[in-house]
Amino acid sequence: MPQYSLRFILLLPALLATLTGRAQAITGTIRDANTHEPVPYVNIGVLHKGVGTVADEQGTYRLNLAEAQPTDTVRISSLGFRPRLLRVQELRQQPAVELSPEAVVLREVKVKAKGMYKRTRTLGFRNPDASGTLNMSSNDLGTEIGSVINLSRKPTRVINANFNVAYNHSGPLTFRVNIYRLLPNGRPSQEKLLRRDVIVTSGIEKGTITVDLTPDQLILDEDFMLALEWIKGPANAKVQSQLAFVAGLGYANNDFYLRETSQASWERTSVGAYLAGMQPKISFYVTAQD
Repeated sequence: MPQYSLRFILLLPALLATLTGRAQAITGTIRDANTHEPVPYVNIGVLHKGVGTVADEQGTYRLNLAEAQPTDTVRISSLGFRPRLLRVQELRQQPAVELSPEAVVLREVKVKAKGMYKRTRTLGFRNPDASGTLNMSSNDLGTEIGSVINLSRKPTRVINANFNVAYNHSGPLTFRVNIYRLLPNGRPSQEKLLRRDVIVTSGIEKGTITVDLTPDQLILDEDFMLALEWIKGPANAKVQSQLAFVAGLGYANNDFYLRETSQASWERTSVGAYLAGMQPKISFYVTAQD
């Protein structure tokens, strides 16, 4: 009898830790307030805490709130819907959330006649043979990495987006391609310039992921940030160590940024002193016409 009692005592802390962890996690579904259909790949996160996730294609999410306080603010957002802000305690009480559709207002752009876009060029850091690598900043869904793209001429039509993978040991991963408007200080904003979710799944172990953006008729007259967001993958995937993108040094001003998960703040990354005016770059680029 004492033997069993001792075993129970030893197991009790682990059991309590497991139950506490489960209690800190919220599971729910995000739906369209009009149609009541699930909204796929919604971003959910606690502001200023680096705590977040992405709902699956059925709108179901699991958010670990072990590091959040009841009064912290959770932001829930998806392209084409009005973002919602809820306190953690409110989300605990009602984990099923509805988002209201929101009309997308397009910014006015001076458009050239179709025949005027004759010159095709590459914008960004293209070098697939650069010797450096860069990883995602966490293993949480919604972790994202992006590079500022500077236009040579304005307006410019974006044809495709390209991401050079140095290695991928995680297997097939699903990403969302995001293009963000820049703030006056050159940092990325939360505003997306694509008017649809561009989702791509790739199991490429090394090489270039190319995403066709011609259906979007994306014509821009401003610099922007091109980003890749991890939204789905194998269970327990460790993209922080198992996935890396090609990086190197270059002279162009293509700053890159990272964020840990959904709704987290963007962090400008520095990998040491600049060399003779050269700066660290990640090999993200677009093919464009002007």
